[in-house]
Amino acid sequence: MASDVIKKSKNRIPQAVIMLGLVSLFTDAASEMIYPLVPVYIAALGSGAILLGVIEGVAETTASMVKLISGIISDKIGKRKLLVLIGYSISSLIQSIRGKSYGFERAMDNAGAVAGPVLAIITLLILFIGFGMKDSLLALRWTFILAIIPGILAVLTIILFVKESVPKNGIGKPFTFSLKSFDKNFRNYLLIMVLFTLGNSSDAFLLFRVEEAIHKSGAVVNLVNSIAPLHRMVSNFGNEAAQSNVINILFLPLVWAFYNIIKVIFSTPLGSLSDKIGRKIVINIGWGIYAFVYISFALLVFLSPNLQIIATFFLFAVYALFYAFTEGTEKAFVADLVGDEKRGTAFGLFNFSIGLGALPASIIFGFLYSYFDKVIPGYGGTVAFGFGGTIALISMILLAVKIKEPSRGT
Repeated sequence: MASDVIKKSKNRIPQAVIMLGLVSLFTDAASEMIYPLVPVYIAALGSGAILLGVIEGVAETTASMVKLISGIISDKIGKRKLLVLIGYSISSLIQSIRGKSYGFERAMDNAGAVAGPVLAIITLLILFIGFGMKDSLLALRWTFILAIIPGILAVLTIILFVKESVPKNGIGKPFTFSLKSFDKNFRNYLLIMVLFTLGNSSDAFLLFRVEEAIHKSGAVVNLVNSIAPLHRMVSNFGNEAAQSNVINILFLPLVWAFYNIIKVIFSTPLGSLSDKIGRKIVINIGWGIYAFVYISFALLVFLSPNLQIIATFFLFAVYALFYAFTEGTEKAFVADLVGDEKRGTAFGLFNFSIGLGALPASIIFGFLYSYFDKVIPGYGGTVAFGFGGTIALISMILLAVKIKEPSRGT
């Protein structure tokens, strides 16, 4: 009986991880209030895929650089609360619940990603209906400003509730930015992550593709106009072009919320799956899903406009499984591959590797999308998404062949 209690206690997610999960929830709610609206905002300004690629690439690379510096400093000073290096905190857990804990952290993060677009829709409706705002660009700007509120909640959670124990063996270690102290296995893993990321452009392009599809098909506009209350609401926004813009603004967060609900449902159980069958298998399942979705998006142009809308929802649901399989597992694999004293730096290098590929990935994707759309009108997305799917397939093969997975103890 006592052994059962001890076993349950060992398998329970620690309070520190739960609080850091709340930080992830609030932080993601803030960012995801903005994220699904960026493509329609850029489209409203008359800009295209290249600008979107530059913006997203710079943003993701900058975030990864910050995480790199945070990781190195955490190993030097032994402090993680201020830096909020979630991956390092979870990495100290025993192997039997490490994947589960990473999965939980990602689930909380994804819960924030559901709350964010829902909050965006509510905010926009209040601005449009409650305040009678007619300028859609102004409404978008106010939504971006109000997204700071959940961000403030994240900061307060860190200050008031996140407590830590400082690892004694981590204090005073040399401040370093070198791969020499890591073995070839870990270095190869980072290189493969860079390669995969080169084909893993910003998810904003998926939303950009959806915005393009609904704009061309008019299917969503027709649906809204067939529902009397919704038709009365959008009819207050001027001509058909203005009404279509408002519908796009409200529709994209809805798609994004649906996508993140799937992520929330599956993140923890699929994160736990890697504790049982191995990290490499789970990561490659996720990358395989990614390749399928991107290649499917590449072929989307061959469907009728109305079928493109239906296929988009299906593909977003499947795409959510890619993140559920990989986000927590990729980080858990980092903790498996390196020693305790180097995990802060290892996580920093891991995030830096992703950032290293993120900038050129989004720029390349945006260039392929725009260039080939001019050369072969309507097929820019086919080339760009096809490129991303191909890179994912190559990365799967390299991960299976080049990386040795350590045995996991309990």
